[in-house]
Amino acid sequence: MKKLSLYLLLIFTLASCFHEQRVVTITTYSDEEINAESLPHASQSTLSHIALNDSDPELRKLAIKHVNSQSTLSHIAINDNAPELRQMAIAKCTSQSTLSHIALNDNDRELRRMAFKKVNSQSTVSHIALNDNDPELRQMAIAKCTSQSTLSHIALNDNDPELRWMAFKKVNSQSTVSHIALNDNDPELRRMAIAKCTSQSTLSHITLNDNDRELRWMALKKVTSQSTISHIALNDKDPELRQMAIAKATSQSTLSHIALNEKDCELRLMALKKITSQSTLSHVALNDNNEELRVLAIKKLTSQSTLTHISLNDDNSDIRKLAITRLTQLK
Repeated sequence: MKKLSLYLLLIFTLASCFHEQRVVTITTYSDEEINAESLPHASQSTLSHIALNDSDPELRKLAIKHVNSQSTLSHIAINDNAPELRQMAIAKCTSQSTLSHIALNDNDRELRRMAFKKVNSQSTVSHIALNDNDPELRQMAIAKCTSQSTLSHIALNDNDPELRWMAFKKVNSQSTVSHIALNDNDPELRRMAIAKCTSQSTLSHITLNDNDRELRWMALKKVTSQSTISHIALNDKDPELRQMAIAKATSQSTLSHIALNEKDCELRLMALKKITSQSTLSHVALNDNNEELRVLAIKKLTSQSTLTHISLNDDNSDIRKLAITRLTQLK
């Protein structure tokens, strides 16, 4: 019996040595210490529940600040009755479908703009650029738009001149550029189109046929077609436009025709300065009534026979001397 008592005492002593005392510590966090990213998944579900369902607006705001569930944020952004909470949700939302839905369909103008600033879907951007009733939202959409078909449609067909300008600045389709350059009713937009135009057929058409003198000037500056340049140089009724054409002309037949037949002495002089044809230079040196033109022709001549003929036979002593000097230079 004494042994049994000793065994029981020993067991009781050992058990008391290994006994663990459990202490439960409850930690509380202030609003500033809550960090949604560091909380476990269960805490996110709690935050989502509060954000969606709590009757206290301030608690809902706090929950939304720390929620990272896009489904929760999307639900609040689209459906909540509190504009301020919707704004918070849109600011955190990354779902393009949610943002597009709000941008396209919401009744709140400010929320639509908020959402649209974050939209990168070009189909949404194009739809708003083409169809929206809010001019400022359309401006935002045009600024974000990369679709050439959308930009061209607005540039060609919209009723708002400012939006047409915005769209056309981003257009690089030469068919659209040419259409506006040739046909638009807005002279300023036509000027911008001519400045962007690379089509020689379009530029030539404007140069040859347009009623707006300034637009013809703009187009001719960019024309490289020598047939168009020659036509203007020979036939145009605008002397200044003809001067520009002669300055750009490289056709010796065109330049010779002007030098020999033109009534305007200034245009003849311009053309003669560019002539290399010795037959044309000889004709002017021998026969022209304008002494200034004869002097220029003799200075450019390389024909020994023509220069000799002038030095021996011309009635003008100054012209004879000039021919002799030229012959000396060529020896």
